Amino acid sequence: MSSTGKTSPHGKRHRRRPSRAPAGAPPGRIVPQPGAAPTRLRLTRFTPDMLSHAVDLDAGLAKGLPGGLWIDIAGLADHTRIEALCSRLGLHPLSVADIFNTGQRPKTEVYDGYVHVVLRQPHAVAPYEDEQLTLILGEGFVLTVQETPDDCFDPVRQRLEAGGPRIRDSAGYLAYALIDALIDSYYPLLESYGEHTEDLEDRILMAPADGTVGEIHRLRRELLALRHTLWPQREAVGALLRHDVPFVTDAVRTYLRDCADHSFQLMDMLEVYREVAQGLVDLHLSSLSNRMNEVMKVLTVIATIFIPMTFIAGLYGMNFDRASPFNMPELGWRYGYFFALGLMGLSAAAMLALFYRHGWIGGRKGAQPPAPGTARPPGEDKAPPAGGRPGAK
Repeated sequence: MSSTGKTSPHGKRHRRRPSRAPAGAPPGRIVPQPGAAPTRLRLTRFTPDMLSHAVDLDAGLAKGLPGGLWIDIAGLADHTRIEALCSRLGLHPLSVADIFNTGQRPKTEVYDGYVHVVLRQPHAVAPYEDEQLTLILGEGFVLTVQETPDDCFDPVRQRLEAGGPRIRDSAGYLAYALIDALIDSYYPLLESYGEHTEDLEDRILMAPADGTVGEIHRLRRELLALRHTLWPQREAVGALLRHDVPFVTDAVRTYLRDCADHSFQLMDMLEVYREVAQGLVDLHLSSLSNRMNEVMKVLTVIATIFIPMTFIAGLYGMNFDRASPFNMPELGWRYGYFFALGLMGLSAAAMLALFYRHGWIGGRKGAQPPAPGTARPPGEDKAPPAGGRPGAK
């Protein structure tokens, strides 16, 4: 699930499948991604009193420099340069291969000398698409590798530039700030899904359309894909709270608990939206059934009204011999035609009055409560005795 993809002739967007090593390949083999974004490298060295952006890679990675270092890589096109950088940082070949295998499940792994965290970075609005973000926390440095230059770390960069409290204290706190920014970026996405769900519910209640079912299924599919990200991501953040994770101090672990709480909150919001989306299908079917019932009720009322009228018309159309006084003498009556029409109209009015009395037409739903000021039946205007219900002794 990446931010780039192809659109089919039918307008359906397909997510680009991440490249994988062929079956039986040796572990740690790197498979470059076709069509990957150009590589952009930024080095930021910071201390509580200083911030500098290094241009030269050798100068930025020189040992013995004070403070921490943030290495930010966007784009995986120049895989040779990224491999050389990872080799200088002493990363394990399996860890380097995971950077280029962008279909990784969110996870936290502890290697010798650093912590490897894989997270999924969402885009701001629906439909849901994400990209892989790799965060490596080592001794005095933080390495972030993402697929595209678009990220959610601008607030963290602004805090680094402004020199706010704690942001320049250590590489561990910077790693927490980056993870916290990524977790918080899911809130606008979930809020957009909540608004979309409410809009669908209103449209279904007002006038359900034929295309609404497909839209509901797309919503459920995207929420399911989002769940496949948030569930393991919650576990990955929770794994950083273990005391055996290096470079995560007790002070940073306190802030990471807040990230874990946000992850649980996101899962709760997602589960609520999934249940509502599941109920939209039943609501749509119920709305369609109610509309069909209303249509059938109207047609039934019309047909029922015409039944006695049809009987009267058929009765007077039998053309009996009028020589007998018992064979419909009103056929020769001067006002017989108007009498038949009046009888038909009277039967229709009687049927309408009967339907209205039973609440089948006209919106009358049974007995209504008495209007204020109207007289009540005898005995109802008496107040109950003090200290008990009416009739209690």
